[in-house]
This record gives sequence, C-alpha cells and structure tokens, in this order.
Amino acid sequence: MKKNQNIPLNYKEKNNSRIALLCSVVVLVLLVLFFHQLDNVLIQKPREEAARKQEEEKAAAELAANTPEVTTASVIAVGDNLYHDNLIWSGQNDSGEWNYDHIYTNVLDEIQAADVAMVDQETVLTTDHDAVSGYPAFATPTEVGDALVKAGFDVIESATNHVDDYGYDYMAQTLNFWETNYPEIPVLGIHSTQEDADTVKTLEVNGITIAFLNYVYGTNNSGAGEGREYMIDIFDREKIASMVARAKEISDCVVFVAQWGREDEAMPTEYEKEWAVFLMEQGVDVVIGGHPHILQPYGWLSDDNGNEMLIFYSVGNFVSTQESLTGLLGGMAGFTIQKSTLKGESTVQILDPEIKPLVMHYNHDTGEYGPYMLEDYTEELASQHSVREIIGDEFTLANLQAKFKEIMSMNVEPSTNTDLLDVSFDYEMNMYDSSGNIVEDVWSVTADQYLQEQAEGSQGDAGEGESSDGSGDSYEDDTGGWEDYEDSGYE
Repeated sequence: MKKNQNIPLNYKEKNNSRIALLCSVVVLVLLVLFFHQLDNVLIQKPREEAARKQEEEKAAAELAANTPEVTTASVIAVGDNLYHDNLIWSGQNDSGEWNYDHIYTNVLDEIQAADVAMVDQETVLTTDHDAVSGYPAFATPTEVGDALVKAGFDVIESATNHVDDYGYDYMAQTLNFWETNYPEIPVLGIHSTQEDADTVKTLEVNGITIAFLNYVYGTNNSGAGEGREYMIDIFDREKIASMVARAKEISDCVVFVAQWGREDEAMPTEYEKEWAVFLMEQGVDVVIGGHPHILQPYGWLSDDNGNEMLIFYSVGNFVSTQESLTGLLGGMAGFTIQKSTLKGESTVQILDPEIKPLVMHYNHDTGEYGPYMLEDYTEELASQHSVREIIGDEFTLANLQAKFKEIMSMNVEPSTNTDLLDVSFDYEMNMYDSSGNIVEDVWSVTADQYLQEQAEGSQGDAGEGESSDGSGDSYEDDTGGWEDYEDSGYE
C-alpha cells in the first residue's frame, strides 16, 4: 500500500523543528553580533581612532604653527673695575703669586646666575708687576683679567678715558692678553687692527644673537699714536650710525656701552641725553652708561616714530677705593632679552629692567676688599669701612639706602635738541666745537639743582594744601628710574 507523503508531523517532531529553527536564529544572531563586534574592534574603532588622532595632530600642528617659539637671555652689567693702589697690593702674595679672586667673592652668585655678565675694565693691563700703578695713570695686573673671567664675566668693556694712560704699548699688552688667553670673550672698544675695529662683536645665547658696541667721549692722553686711530672707539656720529646698522643686520639685539657724562654728577648731562636720543633713533635696544663714577637714573626712552630704548645712564663704580659715599654706591643693571619666533619671523622684547644697588667695601686694617649687594650689606660692615676715616659718620647703611632711593627717584628731562653730537673733549672734559671753540654747557641741570627745585616745588604745593611724597612720576619720554625704586625695599 502506498505511503501518504503529506501526513502532518506529530507534536514532538514539530517541537524539535521549532527548536532547531530557534537555535539557527540564535546562532545567526550571535554570528551577526560576533562579526559586528569583530568589525568594530578590527576596523571601525581603529578607523575612528586614526581619524581622531589625525584631527588632534592637525589641531596641534595648527596650534604650533601659530604659537611663537620663545627663548630668553638674562643680562647684567656692572660699572668701573677701577684698581687703585691698595686694591692692587691686596693681590700680591708672599709666595710671589698675584691673585684677585677674593675681590669678587661676595657677588659671585649674581654674576654667575646671568646668561651674560658685562663689566667695564676701566684701565689697561700689564704683565710687568714692577710697572703697575693705581693713580692718576693706571696700569693694572693681568691677574685682574683672570679674576674677572673666573668670576663669570662674559663681556669686557674697554673704551674708557684711561685706556691710553700709557699709550700704545700698554694697549697692545692688554689686547694681547685677552686675545691670547681668552679669545672667546668679546673685548669691546679697543682693537688691534682696522679689520677688528670694523667688526661688530657678538655672543649667541639661548638662540639669541646679541651685538655689543662700546664708545668713549675721549681719553686722558693722545691716543695710540698717528696711524692707529682705529684702536680706540671714540664717539663719532657717522661711525656709530654705520656700526649700529651693521650690528642690527647680524643680531637680534644691540647693546651699546657709553662712556660719557660728568664725573661725580648723578644727573645725566645734555650731551648724554642728546646722544641717547640719537642711539634710540638708530635702533639701539639697550644703553649702559658709565664714567661719572656714581649712579644715575635709568628707564625707557621712546618717541612718536615707534622707537623705544632702555637706558641706564650710569651704573657707577663696581670696584674701587674711592672716598665718597656716592663713589662707593654702585649698581648692577639687569634686564631680560626675550626672542619670539613665528613662521620664520622673529621679534625681540627687553623685559624686567632693574638696578640692584652695590656697595664697594674696603677695610685697610683687615685687608678686606670687594663689592657687596647692598641688600647683603650690614651696619656693622659700614662701621668698619675705612672711608669713615675720611668722611666720618656720613657712611652708614641708612645713608647708602637713602642715596640710592634719591638718585633713582630723579626724572631725566628730555633733550632740548642742542647740537652736541659733534663736540670733542679735552682731558679736563671741556667741550669744543669743530672749529676748536670752547662750548659752554648751559643746558645741563645738576642733581643738586634738580633736588632743590623739587624741594621748592613741594613746599609750594604743600602751602596750597597739597601733599608731596617726592616720588618720581613718568613724563613724556619715559626716562628715569621711578618704575623700580619705590618697590626696591629701601625706605
């Protein structure tokens, strides 16, 4: 009998069939989920991660492309390293060796912390110990040069009025000492050849190229001799304009060291102020002045053409045995050069200018000689200073602090646009025009005149019911040290 092919499945068979179908569906779902997860892990997530990383890298690259690279260099500069007789003899030892490391012991930390440290070596150097002298013509042992380098000074300034005290021979000895022993150190203002005189000295620090120039108003003698006029850099309008232009072409920042001004005068002369304006107009970034042997104010000079320059009119003495409170109160000028480079273009800013006061201490009885930061000086040390044998109780810590505050509070009035850029000087600092006629300085205001006028003005204001605190306020060319003196801590 033929079987019926269409007989319905029984319940068990139907149930098994459903279970098999369900299992197939589950397996299929699981496979779909598995392959979806596999696709997510192996393809989608890496793709998304790569895209996210690419976006982050793109954003970082755009940020980097629009963020300047910034580097800085800190600079300090001190004044005259002027060795009088007692200082010279302090370096002579019983063994026959000469050494002056002890002179700089108390300021080593400040010197060595700077990226660039500058000093005015006021006098020529000699290897002949029998020929050394401390006044009025100076010849200083070469061991002083060794001590300066060991202390951490990187730049030596040499265009001074004493550089030709003994003529060509001692200048040649000085240059030979530096060129032979420390060829890597820029020695400014004196030259062994015309080629060197036409070369701008530079240092590269932290990717910043700094150019240095150093000129003096004149000298005490007749120079290095005929045919060797190139040996000393003396103020000359055309020469300086040319050298500043050359310096700007090869550097990021131009620092100009000026030996100028009237000795023992705390207020800049009209000659200083007129030259300051000229230097600013040529593009000098910082001026560091010396020669008056005492401090003068500092600050910013600017004009309507966008020129701006930091100027320290005088940082006073560094090392000496001078015999006045102001002659022993010096300064350590400081500032930071900041270079910002973006898309191949660089800009430079001068930041954080300041003068830290120094005091030159000496005690002839104990043989102690050397400068201190004024913040480290004590009344006990002041009481032991040998200058008290000459000026008595005037030399105290409080008077040093007060004098620093007084000088830094003075405002320097802008130049009156006199015509002093081409004058020359004799050894007594008399000015002469190009025809040899003496030029009387009727424009300069002394510190005493300034302070008297301030006092009279304060009395007049007080009489009208207004108080006067004597603080230095800014004025149109922004020079003067008022920005820092009020916060200096010296009350």
